[in-house]
Formats: sequence, C-alpha cells, structure tokens
Amino acid sequence: MNYQQLDKIADGCNPLFIVLMIGLAIGTLKKSAWPFLLSSGLAVVVVQQLSKYAQKKEMWGDNFPSTHFAVALALCVSLLVLRRRFWPLALLYVVGYGALIGFQNYHTPAEMLGSFFAVPIALLFHLPSRKTRAIAH
Repeated sequence: MNYQQLDKIADGCNPLFIVLMIGLAIGTLKKSAWPFLLSSGLAVVVVQQLSKYAQKKEMWGDNFPSTHFAVALALCVSLLVLRRRFWPLALLYVVGYGALIGFQNYHTPAEMLGSFFAVPIALLFHLPSRKTRAIAH
C-alpha cells in the first residue's frame, strides 16, 4: 500500500467505527439505543473540542493532544460501556489506529498518550445511561 491509500484508510477509520457502533448499539439495546448514542455523541464532541482547544492554545505543541486518537478512545469507551465483551474489538481498534497514525507520522506517541484524557470524560458522559440500563434490566 502506498501513502495515499493509508491516508484514506486513516481518514475513514473513525467514521466507519461510528457506523459500526451505531449498528451494534441498535442491535444490542433496541429502543434504548438512542440515549446511549446521544451520550456517546456528546462525549465525542466534548473530547474533540477539548483537544482542539489545547492545540489552539499550543499548551504542549500545535498537535498535542491528538484529536483523532482522542475521538477513537472516546468511541472505544462507548463501545465498552455498551458491552464489556466487545473489549477485543476496542483494543484492536485503538492499537491498530494508533499504529496507523503513528506509522504515517500524523502524531507522535506523546501526542497520542496525551489523548487519554478522553477516557474519563467519555465515562462521565455514560454514567447516567449505565445507571438507567442497570435499573431497566
């Protein structure tokens, strides 16, 4: 594969993962999927905006933290909240996507590590939905 093909794959990873997660949420949660998806969407938007804010302020460089990797982490947290048994898929995605954007020199390992702030933020957005689903079951 050449650089352009890898670039297109990297650009499509998060959108494709979103489509996969929407399908899994609807298939798993049925009618209660929409509150979960709303929580997931809000988590992704907040994580993305916080990443962009840090980059704009150039706190630790103009690419720190990696917005793409932060979004990927927020999506994986949402997937794990959906069903813990999806952990192999989440792990494969984070490692594979991190390797891809690292290999292409989009981000350094430090910039990707800086994106891990997304994990607790995404979990915070899912606290109410987890409690609601636990009561419903």
